[in-house]
Amino acid sequence: MTDRFMDRIDVHFHYLSPEYREQLIDAVGGSPDGFRAPQWSAEAALAMMDRMGIATGMLSVSSPGVHFGNDAKARLLARSVNEFAARVIGDHRGRFGGFASLPLPDIDGALEEIAYALDALKLDGVVMLTNFDGVYLGDKRLDPIFAELNRRGAVVFIHPTSPICWQQSALGYPRPMIEFTFDSTRAVVNLIFSGTTVRCPKLRIIVPHAGGTLPFLARRIGMFGRSLAGSGKDQVSTEEQLRRLYYDLAGSPGSNALAPLLEMAERSHILYGSDYVHTPEAVVSAHLAELLSSKLLSQDDFRAIGRGNALALFPRLA
Repeated sequence: MTDRFMDRIDVHFHYLSPEYREQLIDAVGGSPDGFRAPQWSAEAALAMMDRMGIATGMLSVSSPGVHFGNDAKARLLARSVNEFAARVIGDHRGRFGGFASLPLPDIDGALEEIAYALDALKLDGVVMLTNFDGVYLGDKRLDPIFAELNRRGAVVFIHPTSPICWQQSALGYPRPMIEFTFDSTRAVVNLIFSGTTVRCPKLRIIVPHAGGTLPFLARRIGMFGRSLAGSGKDQVSTEEQLRRLYYDLAGSPGSNALAPLLEMAERSHILYGSDYVHTPEAVVSAHLAELLSSKLLSQDDFRAIGRGNALALFPRLA
């Protein structure tokens, strides 16, 4: 595929190290969240990126993350995948960045890994699942993590995972189809209503999949937010907090997702994402073609979404 914008920064770009894939299958089987765990290699990823006009892929481990019930093993696996990402970044200068995985809900282990991954490995931020065995982002138990990330002014890439009630709520379908978008919404609402986003103003938070169901529900959430928070003059409205977040377009290239997102979010806070490798290249290509044909976006918007907006978060990629 070719187009005028061939230097994209893809902020929603997954990888599986061989060790991670092996432990994932051992822990939860070959189809976590209802889809088969794919193979991944830097060589195959780079070939796809060249065909799709992606200059840089920001590596992250997808759901279900690195914690399979044992804190000690989760710490070792987080360290392993983060070092793997750092090696890939070092071996292919400029083509990859990376978000560090954390062994949450192990707080002490996560704080240790933040320091190692951001200071020693020089990764570009962290990836956090929407919930960790039912502990949602915004839960007070995670306050030490968000305080440290705020102190660093870190980029936090949120990725959805299955809610603990998925056996009933997913109706037998793969959880990414419906559950993931709703879990992103739950997590972001809890971050806002818990006061985390106000207490941590230096965080740059990326919400995936065009915000899940947030654009559709934003006004309704805001109405409840005003009711729950009262009328304090210094209150930051829910709508304003939603505008301050960043949103990637992984799996959401059409006007049905773009139109409400453009109403809710700042255009300068919208980012390109492919969801590779969990999304096959043929689907990545179709989504990109649909995005580039959008009548809702100008040529300047395409350039900003493809690269410029991400450079504001990751200036080293310039």
